[in-house]
Amino acid sequence: MSERAILLVLLSACLHAAWNLFSKSSDAPVAFLLRALRFSALFYAPLFLWMQFRVAYSPLLIACLTGSGVCTGLYFFCLGKAYHHGKVSVAYPVARSFPILVITFGALFLGEVPSPRGAMGVVLVVSGCFILPWQRFVCGPEGFCLENYHNRSVLWALAAALFTACFSLLDKVAALAMRDIGESMVDKVNYVYLQNAIAWATIAICIRIARYKVYPVARWRAYVCGAIFLASYSLILMALATDPVAYVVSFRQISIVIATLISMLWLERQFTWPRMTGVGLIFSGVLLIGWT
Repeated sequence: MSERAILLVLLSACLHAAWNLFSKSSDAPVAFLLRALRFSALFYAPLFLWMQFRVAYSPLLIACLTGSGVCTGLYFFCLGKAYHHGKVSVAYPVARSFPILVITFGALFLGEVPSPRGAMGVVLVVSGCFILPWQRFVCGPEGFCLENYHNRSVLWALAAALFTACFSLLDKVAALAMRDIGESMVDKVNYVYLQNAIAWATIAICIRIARYKVYPVARWRAYVCGAIFLASYSLILMALATDPVAYVVSFRQISIVIATLISMLWLERQFTWPRMTGVGLIFSGVLLIGWT
């Protein structure tokens, strides 16, 4: 990866870890994500309207934007359902690691073949994600247990992972259509804003169809998350314009390392060997990808 892309993804990862810690602490994750997306859309509406005088749309960009927005909304809805039905410590690593494998193979259709070092980095990141939820290195409920991965929560997490892979590949195509980084920053911010707005509409429709009860949530946390949604993914879109999608998405998993360390140091204050091993594997994989 280029130094510029590494810096962009690191900044995005810090923002991503921040809003994830907020969302995972909510008792109603689906309602929380809905409110955060709604605030994001409303908060940036004046900026969006001002940017329309400087943005040019192409049929390809509109198609990618629409598909990505719908997939993003479905991702948020499925992730919220996964959190609702099971352990976040299991659902989140599954939702974050599985897309890396899908994207790595999907990127082959874009002509992006990972190097041996990059492929090894991807494997290490995925391995670390699956070890991260374990409490001990045993076969059982506190370690590796098929029941922990064979339930409704993981099914929703896998669905969320599939939609993550879909919108990441669509965003890669869109980023290639906006190659000029210096001149097209406005286009990228505009793209991410519309993506969030479509995602908000999509998750609202899903909630209505599923007749999902929307519980009240802490407004200030949702507002904070909504405020950083746009900045976080705008940075990723800039990195996608110049670097392989598999590397960008894999390197972004350093947000798991950041969130896990913060959680262990300030929230849980509990260190376990499996979690430390998982963090180490993810960090090692990220370093390999960064040096590729």
